[in-house]
Amino acid sequence: MRCAIYARVSTLDQEPENQLAELRQYTLARGWTSVEYVDRGVSGSKDRRPALDQLVADARRRKFDVLFLLAARSARAEPAPSGRVA
Repeated sequence: MRCAIYARVSTLDQEPENQLAELRQYTLARGWTSVEYVDRGVSGSKDRRPALDQLVADARRRKFDVLFLLAARSARAEPAPSGRVA
């Protein structure tokens, strides 16, 4: 199975390794291949996130079968500036 892993940290002095380690372990334990998309220094309240935008583009091209992320890190609870709920 082809997996996508997404992680995000809000500031450049934070490291996404804690998020990635847990997700990597999950996919490796199942023998799945994975590709990682990581946004560093990007707030969850931002409408544009380069790695997430690439992930969405790759999903549309069916480059992976399943997506793993830690839900608490994907976005803020309030709507994004565009009015789209992130």
